[in-house]
Amino acid sequence: MARGMKCYFMTSWLGVNGVCADPLTEGRHKMTRQHATGRWTTTGFLVLLLTTTGDAAPSTDRDLERAVEDRLASEEVVGFNVEVSVREAAVTLDGEVPTLWHKEWAVARAVDTDGVDSVVSHVTIRDSESPTELAQAVADTIRRYPYYTVFDDVSGSIRQSVVTLRGVVTPRPDKPTDLRERVARVPGVKGVVTDLTVLSPSIGDERIRIALARRLYGHSSLNRYLGYAPGIHIIVENGYVTLKGTVLTQAEKIQADSIARRTVGVIKVDNQLHTKAEARQGMPQSGAVVIND
Repeated sequence: MARGMKCYFMTSWLGVNGVCADPLTEGRHKMTRQHATGRWTTTGFLVLLLTTTGDAAPSTDRDLERAVEDRLASEEVVGFNVEVSVREAAVTLDGEVPTLWHKEWAVARAVDTDGVDSVVSHVTIRDSESPTELAQAVADTIRRYPYYTVFDDVSGSIRQSVVTLRGVVTPRPDKPTDLRERVARVPGVKGVVTDLTVLSPSIGDERIRIALARRLYGHSSLNRYLGYAPGIHIIVENGYVTLKGTVLTQAEKIQADSIARRTVGVIKVDNQLHTKAEARQGMPQSGAVVIND
């Protein structure tokens, strides 16, 4: 390993994930990076190891403890309650925080402190008021994401306060990373797993999206769904169109299917729209967050 490289290792029930980076080119470490279709959760026991860079470092454990505490106090973070202890340059974090984002923030600051050889986190996250409230908060967070459009479809499930995000998103911006960070800020979420597929940046598919959206939402019987949640979502991949969401009547479902099939460039249509009656019977809905506890 080259001198100056830093390596991070996370252990969880999903296995071990690791990444090495040069801090001279990396800048500030961001612990929320992930592949678009990969899986990363930070629940469970967290251990991070790194090599020192050779810079000047605190000379004693007490000095290092103060240095880490200063890092944690250097920015205003509401709801922090983290205790720091150091033994032979190994840092242990204890305490309780409101969100997963706070926990990761504390770990990242400790890792970046000069002189730290390892960090062990025993920080816990406060429980949510109820699973139902947690599911609603996660669903609202997804829908309020400013780049979540009718061309994306994201749903979620929750098991023991760990959220799994599934679905498909358009390629710009980095929606899997953005959504993960936003969900990590929801109080009570203790882990986030992303299983999101990023659609290819095809010019042909983009033309189909724009043309079909104009035709669907420009139709007199369907324009009511523009801006409606979940509304009608248009998923386009290599000319294949999937319609998802909820409409009021069977006639509207058929009308949307007909418009999609008559749009230039469309190869095939998979109509997964549900009517309100079907949704009341428990049919899965676009954008829903299901509790699996």
